[in-house]
Amino acid sequence: MSNTANPTWSILGAGAIGSLWACYAQRSGHNTELIFRDRRSLAAYRQHGGIRFTANGQTDLLNIAARCPATITAPIQHLLITTKAQQTLTALAAIAEYIQPDASLVLLQNGLGIAEQVQQQFPEARLFKASTTEGAYRPSRFAVVHAGRGQTLIGSAADKADAIAQSLSFAPLTVSPNDNIDAVLWRKLAINCAINPLTVIHRCRNGELLDKPEALAQIASVVEEILQLSKILNFDQELANLHQQVLDVARATANNRSSMLQDIESGKETEIEAITGYLCRLAAKQGLHLPANQLLLDEVQRISLQNRV
Repeated sequence: MSNTANPTWSILGAGAIGSLWACYAQRSGHNTELIFRDRRSLAAYRQHGGIRFTANGQTDLLNIAARCPATITAPIQHLLITTKAQQTLTALAAIAEYIQPDASLVLLQNGLGIAEQVQQQFPEARLFKASTTEGAYRPSRFAVVHAGRGQTLIGSAADKADAIAQSLSFAPLTVSPNDNIDAVLWRKLAINCAINPLTVIHRCRNGELLDKPEALAQIASVVEEILQLSKILNFDQELANLHQQVLDVARATANNRSSMLQDIESGKETEIEAITGYLCRLAAKQGLHLPANQLLLDEVQRISLQNRV
């Protein structure tokens, strides 16, 4: 039974970030459960014995409670959503009957445009949006490595986020409320638009973009278009020095293979529609065409389709 101070957090999406939060929740003695896609995934997880969690050079096998839509029996009051953007609505629909009308839903994922659709699906729910720079990756299935400390911000247009932020802060993860989360997410989207698609097109790690004159020119064009759109949307102040920020992030994450590149390499659908696709659709509504971004969108979609045929 959950309570306000220590609620049971259900985590939808057992990727790197979902697994990271689940592992620290378990270690901190908090109630948590992972929700897998189907019985097959759940059975494989149980056979594995849990999540192999590595942090600070130490590896432990954590047997975290887990369910799938067919095995859920208790109502869901607190749900952390860490699925890929394009999988969110389908994943939520599969467990919708268990989500309480006034549930707290937290979106912690790349891309924009999903929150509005989730709110339509669950109109009475308390919806929060979050962004994290925690570094985590999965070396194999049911394994996660906490590779770098970051910060996590959470906010809502309709609710104060202080209590939710506190209840999701499983040491050493710290979640802080933010009154302007949309600006935070817009900045993250802008940086993702300038880096992720280019790592796919050039088939390289983030830092290698800095050594390619063609990629640097593309970054400059993408950033210029984003700034044009941001000015129309009154988000331009949040993107001061965007070009330098993009270069700094690429340098700071030099050895990272972007999630988009990892999806391409493993034949999975990418999040391009929720990142560059969202940007281009938003621009079109403002009567603005973004040729550099549209080119990246088309090219990543082409490569993705080619890989999955």
